[in-house]
Amino acid sequence: MVNRRQFVYSATASVIALGRGPAAFAAEYDLIIKGGRIVDPSLHVNAILDLAITGGRIASIDNNIDADAVEVIDATGKLVVPGLLDVHSHYARDDEGPRICLSDGVTGWVDAGSEGADQIDDMVAIARAAPQPARVLLNIGREGILPNGDTHELALADVEAAKAAIARHRDYVIGVKARLTEGVAAEDIEVLRRAQEVATFFNLPLMIHMGQTASPFSVLVEQLKPGDIVTHMLAPPPNAIIDNDGQIFPEVLAARRRGVWFDVANGRTGHLLWDTFDRIMDA
Repeated sequence: MVNRRQFVYSATASVIALGRGPAAFAAEYDLIIKGGRIVDPSLHVNAILDLAITGGRIASIDNNIDADAVEVIDATGKLVVPGLLDVHSHYARDDEGPRICLSDGVTGWVDAGSEGADQIDDMVAIARAAPQPARVLLNIGREGILPNGDTHELALADVEAAKAAIARHRDYVIGVKARLTEGVAAEDIEVLRRAQEVATFFNLPLMIHMGQTASPFSVLVEQLKPGDIVTHMLAPPPNAIIDNDGQIFPEVLAARRRGVWFDVANGRTGHLLWDTFDRIMDA
């Protein structure tokens, strides 16, 4: 027989237990990703591990995390990587680009000169509306990427139009792009000079698209300043970063020492041949 005092104590304890229930039995983690290959170059990690997340942050990485979680993902046979930053993309060419790349794990991107001064407003609007951080390079060719060449007519490399476009969107334009391949640029040295004039005016980096140029690359690279970027660095001859004997040009090494960056940027066609890659790696 339960007396009044025992009943009150029992009822009170039950209420307290119910009140504490969600906290007492809350999952230890919000998410556990199990059995994936974690790749994080910043930590020199490349191994099959478990990863736990709480409050939007990584809480634990271990061989086997045996704990409760709100959600558990089996990542067996999959890669688990930090959000990818794509510094050479063309996602701002249409509205769907940013969402497509997000589904591929890209959480931040730079459009490498899809558009020029004439379409800068459209390109920046796409970057502003992107679900992830996004910025753009301005193509020195005022009409952007063209099938018959961005600056196939030298007048398209319009310095004043480029300056006005950047001034209008200085918060989103972080550099200038010049594609110098023969057939794309009417006069590669002059297009490079004009692009550098615009970039220097705003203290911005210039990215040049190299490979198959009319002028020797050893001449072009000497026009670059610290912080500038050579993209498609593994492009095949003519006028690659190596000479006919497979040796890297001294001008290329000098540029790297003075702070010019070299970007692989594989691309889809004509930007990388494996025999050129092997020769450059062996040089």
